[in-house]
Amino acid sequence: MKILKSFIVILFLVQSSQVMAFDLKGKLKDITGQKDSASGEFDLKGGKTQLMDAFFESSQNYLKALEYLLEAYGLNVQAAQVKATIDNYGKNSNASEADQMENSIKATTEASQALEKEMEAKGNMVSAEGKISYAKSLPPASKGLVGTIKLAPISSQMVKQVSNNPLSAFKEIGGVSKVIPKLPGYMKTIQDVTKLIVSGAKANDIEGAGDLEADLGEL
Repeated sequence: MKILKSFIVILFLVQSSQVMAFDLKGKLKDITGQKDSASGEFDLKGGKTQLMDAFFESSQNYLKALEYLLEAYGLNVQAAQVKATIDNYGKNSNASEADQMENSIKATTEASQALEKEMEAKGNMVSAEGKISYAKSLPPASKGLVGTIKLAPISSQMVKQVSNNPLSAFKEIGGVSKVIPKLPGYMKTIQDVTKLIVSGAKANDIEGAGDLEADLGEL
């Protein structure tokens, strides 16, 4: 009888561990946004939909933040170029998804470099008028950071799949597969921009940078 009871206890523990493992696997998929195909492999097409939504949430908001920041530092030509990118390559643009991503990444990178160069040359301080534009940059920067945090786990899966089999990825998701490997660099740029925004806001006594700095740790 004791042997039977012991066997039942062991069987219960094994089943419980299997359930826990399955549940943990499901939770990880929820966090990363991972979808499996019928074959058990990562679903690139399903992943692409999630990736594009997160990318545009990140990109469009950060470009808007950069537009305000460039204005704050008197870089009006660069600000106008960023605005044109927002208008021409937004989510509802007639351009292909690959072109939208490519141009948004390019604009974000170039605007960030121009901003960093100006801040290094002239310091963080901006004029009283510039502070108004700077303050306007914080809400879209915060929304952009949220989108980038969402982008991080799904992009890591997509980059891995595309790198492992670029030809197959191109057949499944088209030209977007050629832009996906640029996403780690894009997210690094977002990190750098956010740090610039925080340091500049603190230097100019602009409220709201603390929350942005705290959220940056999640990226």
